[in-house]
Amino acid sequence: MKNEDAWLRDLLDLKRTPRTGWFRIGVEHPESVAEHSFAVGLMAWRGARELGFDAGKALLMGLLHDFHEARLGDIPSPAKARLDREDFNAAEGAIMREQWEDWAPEILALLEELRAGEGPEAKLVHAMDGEELRAQARRYRSSGHAAAADFLAGEAESS
Repeated sequence: MKNEDAWLRDLLDLKRTPRTGWFRIGVEHPESVAEHSFAVGLMAWRGARELGFDAGKALLMGLLHDFHEARLGDIPSPAKARLDREDFNAAEGAIMREQWEDWAPEILALLEELRAGEGPEAKLVHAMDGEELRAQARRYRSSGHAAAADFLAGEAESS
């Protein structure tokens, strides 16, 4: 496998890539992207089972939805909103192609489907991504980070 070393490096890097938005509210050691993705994957898997969707597909989408952040980093929504959307999407897509295209094109297709928000599993994963963020915000708030309420202001909205 041509990209095996790079893929494994990316996988392991996700374990130490922090969800940076939590630094804004004073969380010194926030969850990693890997921890977040694990939770999103399992939440999507459970939701898909309950709704009669393809649970394996939802699980894989959830586990891999932020895999590109091993190279791009986690960019919080307020900062991301200031970036040129077309340039950002191009950079994200290029990283995803580097990670998957040569050896797992079916994963690249799955992630492109997710990025496009097509299909019930993709929509579910996007919803679970937002729900996991809100659940984590509630946990941080209950552990003394009152500013985590900022992440709950739009609880009815997806993030």
